[in-house]
Amino acid sequence: MAHKIDFRDEAGLYVSVSVEMLSRLGAVLTNGFQSITDIGAGTKVDYYRARGLDHAKAGRAIQAIPLLQHVITQRPHDYEAGRQLGVCMIKIGRQQEGVRLLEEAYRGDSANPSVAKVLGLAYAQAGQHEQALPLLATALTSFPDSFVLLYRMGVCLDHQCRPADAVNCFERALGQRPRASKVMRALGYALEKLGERDRAMTYFKQADEIEGGRVFE
Repeated sequence: MAHKIDFRDEAGLYVSVSVEMLSRLGAVLTNGFQSITDIGAGTKVDYYRARGLDHAKAGRAIQAIPLLQHVITQRPHDYEAGRQLGVCMIKIGRQQEGVRLLEEAYRGDSANPSVAKVLGLAYAQAGQHEQALPLLATALTSFPDSFVLLYRMGVCLDHQCRPADAVNCFERALGQRPRASKVMRALGYALEKLGERDRAMTYFKQADEIEGGRVFE
């Protein structure tokens, strides 16, 4: 499905170009005649990149996608634009395209923990637990208190038959969000696998109380 650039972003581009044209008028007087409308392609790409990243970071995936697609077509090695485009694709349900873009960004910028984070989370969301684990572990060295990383790491470890390690991640995640009932349930199931039935039941009960009380909050 094709996505069109929002007319407001196009209008903003022409405003930006108009400002650049005015700045060239002074140069015409000293450097001789040249076309002041000869705006380089880089100006358009720079503007689309800035607007696309703004939209992506604000959660406006539909507006961000056509802008960032234009950017990576012109600049294939702009891994930040590619990363944000991948996240946007996943948000609108285009999982395969999103993961492919994130993989490309990671291949080009593997030292960036933010890229490892989003690709690891994308793998985890897709149920690719084995691929997700090393990326989530890498990301956690830079974001040790990230709730979503800790929770997803725990889920992946549990699926890989490592309940003891999963318990550690779930407990750390609860340290960040003590009322996260989904983590309590995941922790309870992992504890059951370890034979700790009483502790597991405590977490199940707490999760029930939190979820049952939400109708009154």
